[in-house]
Amino acid sequence: MDQECLRTIRERASQSRAQNDQVRVLLPQGPAPSLRANFARCAVDLAHEHHSGLIRLVEAEEFGTAGALLRPLLEASTAAFWLMYVASCESIQALPTTPVENSAADLPLLRDMAKDLTLIFPPIQVIVDGFQKGGRSKWLHKYTHGGTPQLARRGPGWSRDEVMLTLIRADLFAILGACLETVIEPNRALSIYGFSRRDELSSEVAERFNVTQIPQQPHELPPALKDGCGHPFDNPCAKAVDTT
Repeated sequence: MDQECLRTIRERASQSRAQNDQVRVLLPQGPAPSLRANFARCAVDLAHEHHSGLIRLVEAEEFGTAGALLRPLLEASTAAFWLMYVASCESIQALPTTPVENSAADLPLLRDMAKDLTLIFPPIQVIVDGFQKGGRSKWLHKYTHGGTPQLARRGPGWSRDEVMLTLIRADLFAILGACLETVIEPNRALSIYGFSRRDELSSEVAERFNVTQIPQQPHELPPALKDGCGHPFDNPCAKAVDTT
């Protein structure tokens, strides 16, 4: 990749970094109001960290590893929505609140969480269908687990547009997760920034890659489940991500 392409990528990565920094400022810094919200807030926090890590990797020109983070980034954001909109108190209360790696209870797979969310967000059905055999969403798995899209790029490398699309996808996955915070607790500043940023990214995809733009979406999310499932555990999940 020539220096002009790398300069363009660095400039676009700086936009992603600006988003990450702004979200970090707007995310709450206190404890969650319930156990349900606590787990969801931790998922948003993880998505935010994955987003920051992906940007660092792009800046280091390690594009394959950056692409591998897209799936866990989407999984973290999706988990936050699943926890707030779908999960039963029984399933939430079964989750360990300490880092137990061999716990039998855990979150569902990405495709299962997405399937559950289609009742509240019907457009997600496109993603669910894509996880079927030969489906279009399989690229997420292939990037993360070293499939042929990764291996075939080992020689020619990544193109500028491929890296730009990785950044846009990462920004979109991350901002959607951040917007989930607005149903945990009112956050006008985050709502204004988050949904506007989502719309900007939709327009950027349409303009940069000459695809049909997604119709205008609401600037608010539907009410989440009201049952908090108990008191939050001792982990506010509100730490700031060090970007120095």
